[in-house]
Amino acid sequence: MISKGAEEAASATTSPCVQISRPTAFKQQTADFNSELHARPSIYFTGPAIVEHVAFMPIDGVIKEFHDSLEADGTISVRVERHTEFVTVTRVRKLDSEPGGWPESDLLESDFAELAGLNSPLLVCHVSILVLGNPPDKLGPVLETFGFGDTAASLIGGGAAQVCSDFRVRGDNSSRIILFNKDLNAHRLGRMVRRIFEIETYRSMALLGLPEARRLAPLLGGYDTELVQLTNRNLRTPAHQHKQLLEEITALSSHVISATAETRNRFGATAAYAKIVEERIALLRETHVVGFQRFGTFVERRFKPAVRTCEATALRLEQLSRAAMHLLDLLQTRIQVEIEFQNATQIQAMADRAATQVKIQRAVEGFSIIAISYYLLSLLKFVYETADHAGFHFDPMIMLVAVPVVVGSVVITILRVKHALKAES
Repeated sequence: MISKGAEEAASATTSPCVQISRPTAFKQQTADFNSELHARPSIYFTGPAIVEHVAFMPIDGVIKEFHDSLEADGTISVRVERHTEFVTVTRVRKLDSEPGGWPESDLLESDFAELAGLNSPLLVCHVSILVLGNPPDKLGPVLETFGFGDTAASLIGGGAAQVCSDFRVRGDNSSRIILFNKDLNAHRLGRMVRRIFEIETYRSMALLGLPEARRLAPLLGGYDTELVQLTNRNLRTPAHQHKQLLEEITALSSHVISATAETRNRFGATAAYAKIVEERIALLRETHVVGFQRFGTFVERRFKPAVRTCEATALRLEQLSRAAMHLLDLLQTRIQVEIEFQNATQIQAMADRAATQVKIQRAVEGFSIIAISYYLLSLLKFVYETADHAGFHFDPMIMLVAVPVVVGSVVITILRVKHALKAES
């Protein structure tokens, strides 16, 4: 319908500008969005009927295809829907008249799994809704006829129908619901039945996180105790004995992060499914039936504590992870401070050694002045004696004057060299 209307609108306003301004990718994305708005319509029907709804999860947890299918054959209609984590099969079987007891199912769970195209899947929920006519004046005897025990009942759709269920799972793994139709037409009846099925399906999917929360409860208690012990040890352990403590804190942090990674998706799905259940219950527009607890109230009172347990477990995991990382940061800070202190001590020792070397160097410089002066004076003495033997006689005062001159020249030369080296550095 949407794609046809779009084509008619385009043909009615045909122009060169319109034809050249619509990329193929944009048209494809728009078509996908519009298709999503009209995905998974309900099965519309009237009259007394038994509607069975079965949800399965593949063993490998992977849904490879997301297309839905609808088949109708006379009085029987079957819709198969593929969701992110599960596949549902909804089967409507019309009845010739209102039965005096609960109609027996003509299909087994394996038959529903075959309709879903799955081999030995995991059963999520199996719900049957018996759609009857106007609600009776006295509801209790009718419910006893159908084998219902402690029942919750509500007027839904602004009083247009009445829903009843005892939320008990029978021997065939199915729970039963009776829907008395007063003023719902085929479209409203189909949507109302779908909402009830969604409440049961998403409620079951949300509760898949509860076993994980129960499994983690004793582990988290142990992690809490270990974290307290490690924190106290961090206060008492000297910084130079940090290696064992660091390894234990790292191991604890790894366990917490691993548990968080394993359950993050499951707890996130639980929160999302719980939100859908709340929305679907609100869409029922319930009103009270005298003498009975409301359908939605019964679900919420027994469903929300499990959801809150999952939320609390997820929050506890997150807080444990943060606390472990914080403790690890504190220990690493202590280690870093100790390393910096050791580095400062080593630097001070190096500075002291450098100062000693400078003093030694200055002492060596003094000795080098004496040695160089002595060497030069020895050369002058050798020249003087050689000249005297050769017949050249010099005044001995020359050697006496040469001593301070040579020593002063050596001192000046060494000082100039040191000054030049300091200027370059």
